[in-house]
Amino acid sequence: MESTQNVLVIGGGSWATAIVKILTNNLPCVYWWVREPEIKEGVEQHGRNPLYLSTALLNTQKIRIFTSLKEVLAMVDTIILVVPSAYVHLTMKELSIEDLANKNIVSAIKGIVPDTMETITSYMENQFHVSQNNMCVVCGPSHAEEIASDKLTYLTAGSPNAELAEYVAHLFACDYVRVKASPDMKGIEFSVVLKNIYALAGGIFRGAGYGDNLLALFNANCINEMIHFLSIVVPNGQREFCSASYLGDFLVTAYSQYSRNRSFGMMIGRGYSVKSAQLEVKMISEGYYASKCIHEIKKNYPINTPIAEAVYNILYEQAPIRITLSNLLNIMK
Repeated sequence: MESTQNVLVIGGGSWATAIVKILTNNLPCVYWWVREPEIKEGVEQHGRNPLYLSTALLNTQKIRIFTSLKEVLAMVDTIILVVPSAYVHLTMKELSIEDLANKNIVSAIKGIVPDTMETITSYMENQFHVSQNNMCVVCGPSHAEEIASDKLTYLTAGSPNAELAEYVAHLFACDYVRVKASPDMKGIEFSVVLKNIYALAGGIFRGAGYGDNLLALFNANCINEMIHFLSIVVPNGQREFCSASYLGDFLVTAYSQYSRNRSFGMMIGRGYSVKSAQLEVKMISEGYYASKCIHEIKKNYPINTPIAEAVYNILYEQAPIRITLSNLLNIMK
């Protein structure tokens, strides 16, 4: 794959800003679309995103930033999607199949499209006819805040197209980022979705007053539930679950101080309403939307996901928190 491809980052949040920072290490020019004019102005004038991850200093000599998506799409070959999953449909609705024809699509989104109940790669395939061989996913364990500080991070680029996975790995690799390629695009994508739900659930336990001893048991059960889900929905006998893209990404989301899902869950566990918790966290908690999507998706498979279902019941059915958590504890191993 040609190394001279033009690359576009779609999204103006913390993770998008961190990715732009990474890419400027390897590309002569990074194209960047943001919705908010104030982000464009802040980056161009001060080299920082004034709304998200403002601690990251950006190399503006290597960045061309746009607020018109149609305008910039014609200039690029590879698109990296980094908008919150809840806004994917809104962001992409003005685009046509022709706009994305022959382009590589890389998803760094950590959720499911709630409008259609699909993973990002399924959404792109069904809505825009993008071939799976032209898609890749990028996952952690990673938090944008540590990327901003140049702290060593390991990522995984997953695609059934080995050449594309290696190309994306090369794009992201720099002094403080190591990247490996994987063929398990769908498995990685679902594990990213599930770990947000489990991190949110762990936050609920923490907010309800439970300690580290219980959370260790709970997280072990989350891992088993994730393995069970993946083995049925995306069977792959060669998957190494005890690696960065599965277990590692789960652990950083479950325990990190930067985890929005954990913080959101803690608010719920303390008695906040969903709306109040969303306002307090101030950024999108992917686990909130993911829990509803997994609730719908699992109806098509012979799987039992009591933890994910408990999160759905608490968030969407107003199930009593104490009773729901107690019922979960009764079935933990």
